[in-house]
Amino acid sequence: MKQFTGKVALVTGAASGMGQSIAIRLAGDGATVVAADIDTEGLEATVAKIREAGDQVTAHHYDAASESSCTQLVQQAIKLHGQLDIVANVAGIAGFYHLHETTTELFERYLAINLTSVLVICREAMPHLKESRGCIINFASINARMPVAYHAAYDASKAGVLALTKSMAQEFSEFGVRCNSICPGGFDTPMNKNLRWAEGMDFKLIAKLHNPKIPMAHPDRIAGVAAFLASEDASHVNGEQIIVDAGVSSII
Repeated sequence: MKQFTGKVALVTGAASGMGQSIAIRLAGDGATVVAADIDTEGLEATVAKIREAGDQVTAHHYDAASESSCTQLVQQAIKLHGQLDIVANVAGIAGFYHLHETTTELFERYLAINLTSVLVICREAMPHLKESRGCIINFASINARMPVAYHAAYDASKAGVLALTKSMAQEFSEFGVRCNSICPGGFDTPMNKNLRWAEGMDFKLIAKLHNPKIPMAHPDRIAGVAAFLASEDASHVNGEQIIVDAGVSSII
């Protein structure tokens, strides 16, 4: 029997990159995956890959910037499957901006998608995770631990994910719910390929994020870490920040 047989896993950001790889991995390990994203075309591609492998998945279009959409996503998952065992909050946005470009509207959009959506989904999922003694895997970033120039909105939102996850880990550990964060470094994803760069930015100020001797990693590398955190092998891992960056941040 596969390790997640009989379990239901909600994965946001499942249309591409790390979210897609995690959805495919959890489904391949036996979970029924609730794959969610705003990108309908990419979501359909993910679903097709999972079903081609003979695994179980349902597709759900949602907008991480909308509280009601996040709430409805969890409600739909429960209505269809009756349970939730794993929640992986992977959806997010990134980009580089000078501080004078960082309007309140822009900052609030980063918070809404990268942080508030995580809060809402975890809040709505928690009663069901308490029933299943399930787990949450929230995606932060190495930037949450080592902020850089031109990245104020992104870095602040991801630092919030770390704090939120630790708080929940303490609050719900007595119910058997584990909450952990993954802090990825450089991964070969559509988001990283299409990053917005601030005009005239000094790239030396963000050089610590990248070691030119270490190539960008395939998203499958992160999927294995997520699968471990969702598994019984990680039953004693709670409130942790797992850094996956090939050692880039270890020399800072």
